[in-house]
Amino acid sequence: MTMSHASSFFVPEPQSLGGSGDAAASSDEEDNAFEDPGAEHLITLVGNVKNRTVFIVDDMIDKAGSWIAAAETVVKKGGAKKVYCMATHGVFGGDSLEQLQACECIDQIVVTNSFPIDKDRARSISKLVVLDLSFLLAEAIRRNHYGEALSPLFQHYGD
Repeated sequence: MTMSHASSFFVPEPQSLGGSGDAAASSDEEDNAFEDPGAEHLITLVGNVKNRTVFIVDDMIDKAGSWIAAAETVVKKGGAKKVYCMATHGVFGGDSLEQLQACECIDQIVVTNSFPIDKDRARSISKLVVLDLSFLLAEAIRRNHYGEALSPLFQHYGD
């Protein structure tokens, strides 16, 4: 058997996927984009939200700036009646949770318990709703262990 050394020339450098380096490189939020309240920012509202409930959804909430800017846009410019900020992971860096609580345009902040939030801090935020994932994760692990299907966990009973 002949081994070619040329083939390894085109192999990219080993890189782990899913690390914080990936997240930092693809951050949705510019570092200082929304920190200056006097600066103008362009947010495009597509569709009619007048007198409607709006759900702003992303994978995580870390900084509050873009969430507040989006909520203010749909309420003040679009006429939305309620705004729910929803994410899987509530990271809440710095005082972002307190900033979201103080925003008059946000009615509720909904996250899962996939990332720990200090209990005293969570109790002090009346707009915060934390959904428990423990049953879903435990059942998914059990089903996977016994070779059972996971898809029934994600089917709607009303369908």
